[in-house]
Amino acid sequence: MVQENSTKPLGSMTDTIPCDSSSVDSGHDRNREELRMLAGKLLTVQDEERRRISRDLHDDVNQRLGAIGLQLDSLCRDLPNSPATIRRRIRSIRQHVNQLSDDVRQLAYRFHQTSVDDLGLIVALQRYIADFVKRTGLKARFTKPRVPEPIPLRLATCLYRIAQESLGNIGLHAKASQVDIELSITQDTIILITRDNGIGMDLAEIRKRTSGLGMLSMQERVRLLNGTIEWRSTPGKGTDIIARLPWSREPQ
Repeated sequence: MVQENSTKPLGSMTDTIPCDSSSVDSGHDRNREELRMLAGKLLTVQDEERRRISRDLHDDVNQRLGAIGLQLDSLCRDLPNSPATIRRRIRSIRQHVNQLSDDVRQLAYRFHQTSVDDLGLIVALQRYIADFVKRTGLKARFTKPRVPEPIPLRLATCLYRIAQESLGNIGLHAKASQVDIELSITQDTIILITRDNGIGMDLAEIRKRTSGLGMLSMQERVRLLNGTIEWRSTPGKGTDIIARLPWSREPQ
């Protein structure tokens, strides 16, 4: 039920190569900046590809499934004297087509934040959280701003993706029974907090790993928007994820 509130060290070398440390530092800085730009472009391309796949699933595959369903209905009507077993098989096929169509629709919905584009962040989060509750059986509470304000699409998309990744990890790993999602807006910051009462994690151990692609993706998304994200967790006491993005209100 969704409740809503308003390396190993290198061996020694016999030859030495003189170098200017300042030029090395500047070269490292350039490389880091190039990597950051590349990461930003990759995230943009990823979102565009998600959008394309979602559109193909919804506009092509789902429509063809609908056409198959209509043909089955027509076949059933045109065989009034057919044996009951044939009718039952046609109805069973129709039910499978309906279920497949629903699954494709849900897949398209999860691939792309169409509702963010069309309806804004708050409604998109409400729908995604409701779907999360339905899929996982966990309890969730969503707290939104008392006075909703239009949020720029780039910021909204970033926060929506962070919520998706956070809830996905909770559903898979946290062993939680309750999730709280809070979206708040101050004069110059948008804050998204995701909190669960699950098993928590050892952040020091997590930081030693090199395969935390989900966390890296979230960090890069907020960094591209000059924001911050932090994890607060203790084993056995759940996890908090706090994302902050700078913004400014549109002039009245």
